[in-house]
Parts: sequence; C-alpha cells; structure tokens
Amino acid sequence: MAELRKDPVSGSWVVVGFTRVKVSDLDICPFCPGNEHMTGTPIREFKDPGGSWLVRCFPAANPAFMIEAAGDKRAEGMYDKMGNVGAHEIVVENRTHTKTVSEFDENELVLVLDMYGERILDLKKDSRFKHVQVFRNHGELAGSFIYHPHAHVLATVIIPHGTHLELTNSKDHFLQKERCLLCDIVAQEIRQNKRVVASTENFVAFCPFASRFPFEVWLLPRFHSHTFESLIDRALKHEFARLFLEVMRRLERVRSSYTIVVHTAPNEVKEVVAGEGVPADNYFHWHAEIMPRDFRSSKYKREDEFHTVSVTPEDAATILKSEKF
Repeated sequence: MAELRKDPVSGSWVVVGFTRVKVSDLDICPFCPGNEHMTGTPIREFKDPGGSWLVRCFPAANPAFMIEAAGDKRAEGMYDKMGNVGAHEIVVENRTHTKTVSEFDENELVLVLDMYGERILDLKKDSRFKHVQVFRNHGELAGSFIYHPHAHVLATVIIPHGTHLELTNSKDHFLQKERCLLCDIVAQEIRQNKRVVASTENFVAFCPFASRFPFEVWLLPRFHSHTFESLIDRALKHEFARLFLEVMRRLERVRSSYTIVVHTAPNEVKEVVAGEGVPADNYFHWHAEIMPRDFRSSKYKREDEFHTVSVTPEDAATILKSEKF
C-alpha cells in the first residue's frame, strides 16, 4: 500500500510506494469508445442527444490517492506519515483518440471545462479534502503514456508544497499592499505588453516573467476570482475557451509535449494557511499554467531545483504571437 510521508527538511508530503502502471504496452486504448468496460463505473458523463458520451469521468484504475485509505497521522520515530487518503479520478475529454487540445472546437472544450468545475465542486464537499487539483499531461516527455485526451483530478488531505508557497506569497503581498498579487501582475503584463501572448476583454495569456520552461504560458481572468469552479457564466466560459484554444494552437506548433495544471483555491484556506484570518478570496487568484516539455526540461521534475530556460519569456511570447494557425 502506498502512503504519505512528510519530508521534515522541505515540509513536502511525498507519496511513497506508488507504482505507476504503463498501460501503453496494451494494444487497446481503454479510453476509446467501445472499451468502457476497461474503466471503472462512471462518476459523471456528458452525453449527446443520441446517448453517446462526449466527456466522462471515472475513478483511476491505479490511484495515487484512495478514498478508503486511513487518514490518521502517525509517527515513525521523528518522521510523520499517513495513509494516502484522497481521490484520484480520470476525465476522458473526447471520444477521438488522436485529438489534441488545439483540435478541440469551442463547444468541446467548454464541456471539458464544465467537467473540471463539477468535479472540483463535488470533491470539495468532502470536508477531509483540503486541496483539489486538475492536471493533464500530453506526450511521453510530460509523463503521459496514453495518447487519448484525458486529465487527472486529485483531491488530497494536504496542500502540496508548491501550492502552499503560492498561497503564502499571495497572502504576504496582500497583507503588505492590500492588493491581490496576480491582479498586480496582470495589470503590469498588460501595461508592458512584452510577454502577452493573447488576450480578450476578460482574460489574458502571458509568458511569466520568471518562466521555468521555454514557452510556458499562464492563462487567468483579468478580474479577481479565487476559484476556477466559480466560472459558471456561459459567455465568460466560452470566452476563456476561445483564448485557451488560441494559445494551444500557437503552442502546439513549437512543442509537442506539455503539462496543463488548473490552480484553484483549496478548501479551508482561511484556517489552514492564512493565519492572520484573511480569507483566501481576498488574495488568491485562480489560473491555468501550461508547461511545455522538451527532452531537457523533462529531466527536471523536483520543485526545489533551479530551472534553466534557454528561451526568455519575452522571446517566447513574440514567437508564439507570430505563429500562424
């Protein structure tokens, strides 16, 4: 059985004993239509008028976190550990095996965003879960061994180290200036217009100032909002989908592997992180990060290592804006 162990030096929790199953060795894709028997019972499905599924969600066959695992913390000498309690779900985003994000049409992507939001909202109803994260890997350099478009939804009883740093830095900025950190960043990026890849009336996509990967792009609302799942206005969701598709159509011309992560505010942030009693909706700002992978960057996975990037975010934004699609 896998378990969570805390690194006392970094403060990070690590899943120890989890064995990845490489299903690409199979000749049959378990996510393709007709192979539904190869996956778990659906948690949620969106269907067309004829009853065929369009987007489906089900428990992961090889979960990193398990709802039935014991969540009690226990000691091993000076070390802390606990069961890998949580949830691990798979979202199959489209019926077509070979379709990449850039090939989705707007309505198809909106359905995927709907599923992300629904699953985050549902998992946050479980008071044990402090954090819910959606991520998708595309390409073997990003660690994906199934080509079929799919994403992972993870719910955990701990807040990952990287998210905790985001929360802490955002809160510190708010306490000093009484402004949201990402709102300030968005304002500067739009004003300077050196790293902006694309924008709409309500959303913007830019290469971050200290990019960790060549052609890394962040997408976020130009208005303040702390949870992705609160994006329920249909016009706004379609506007975000159009921006997302524009960015991906540019990005997939320069990189074939990438990771996409949706950052939304965790549960119980006020009690867990804020300390001073500042609600997270004041200082956290949801965003999606697209992290392209190449052979060099795929070797650097640890959060505590310095990333080396050969392409500046300014040059990356210029190149992406020049790509025709």
